Amino acid sequence: MRWFPTAVMLLAATACASAPVARNFDDVADYRAVSFGEIWDIVVDMFGDRNWPIESSERDNGTISTEWTSNDDASYRDCGSAGFRATDSDPMGRLSAVVRETANGVSVRVTTSWRVTRNSANSISSVECLSTGMLERELHDEVRRRLR
Repeated sequence: MRWFPTAVMLLAATACASAPVARNFDDVADYRAVSFGEIWDIVVDMFGDRNWPIESSERDNGTISTEWTSNDDASYRDCGSAGFRATDSDPMGRLSAVVRETANGVSVRVTTSWRVTRNSANSISSVECLSTGMLERELHDEVRRRLR
């Protein structure tokens, strides 16, 4: 019977955890009557204004991505719930943008990746999180503001 309290604790810890929720959101926006160069410069400036460390930037193929960087804004990610006596720490995010010319202007696709370190009573693990779409929406809104 000495194992019974341990079994109950493990069951309770597992029962309280939940998976992240996948959300539908637009990660692509079209900007009409503007040039590739104008949009590219805006996107690069936005990355710099937010102090995101750029890992790669290739104007010729329209891609820019950041390094993994610390980001405490939990509204940008859904990591599910950690469960009983577990905590999440060290939130990290990575951002990529693809800028393409289209028949009517330019499209921008913003993609984010998120992860946290989950600490529980007996383990530490890296947990992949899902985007809530908030950061993608903020970036597209910022592009529109800068185009005015």
